[in-house]
Amino acid sequence: MKKLRQIWLIVVLMASAMGVSPAASRSEGSIDILGTWFVLIHYTDPDSAHPKATRWKDLVWVFAEKGSRLEWTEYPLVIFEDQTGRFEAIAGNPRSRVLQAWKPTPEQQQTLQKGPRVNERGARRKTLRGSKDGGWQSSRRRVQTSASVMGYHETLTIEGLQGLPLFQRQDVVGNAATRTEGEFTRYQVTQILGDGRRMQGRYEKDGRLTGTFEMRRTGAARGLKKQDKTPNERAAEALQRSLEASPDPSS
Repeated sequence: MKKLRQIWLIVVLMASAMGVSPAASRSEGSIDILGTWFVLIHYTDPDSAHPKATRWKDLVWVFAEKGSRLEWTEYPLVIFEDQTGRFEAIAGNPRSRVLQAWKPTPEQQQTLQKGPRVNERGARRKTLRGSKDGGWQSSRRRVQTSASVMGYHETLTIEGLQGLPLFQRQDVVGNAATRTEGEFTRYQVTQILGDGRRMQGRYEKDGRLTGTFEMRRTGAARGLKKQDKTPNERAAEALQRSLEASPDPSS
């Protein structure tokens, strides 16, 4: 028993030195990423008016098999009927993200478990080739074959599914004569929890935005209710009601 404790202590020390939790250092086969994931990012923006403020944004990722390929869908607009803690009204912007590390309330977590509601507007889908063992990658075809026409292309890769996954997105703009690397976003998992149902790690975008992220498995993504209005529409209505309720300065 004493020897086993010594071995475990060595494992913990090695994992700590590498910045990996003991739970994440254990590998029991590849991570199953198929399904729907709610992704919450906390980060700072050094070039903003509040460089030390913790900002947030959330996404929904859906991974699905398409024959021998993997389809990665990203929904950048996640809709909650209960917007508690997410937005605030400031001068000139009735719907501004709060400058703090928002996390879902218990009620919001229940909504996510039933299946997050997403707006199709802005959704991006990409098909990746590869395998669980070797990783997945979208096409790296040339941006544009004409020297007179600029083109855009994005490349997605998923690596490390046998241990700690790495999700990457790179945008490329250019033509046959020039090529400019655009935005480069990394989601490096450093800890796996809940039998693979939660993953946490480091977030980086363009070497400028840095922070952390957590992705949590949820129920299947759902679209907006037919009677639902978008958050912007609801915010505009709230602003209009506020203006109507305010006294008329000319009276």
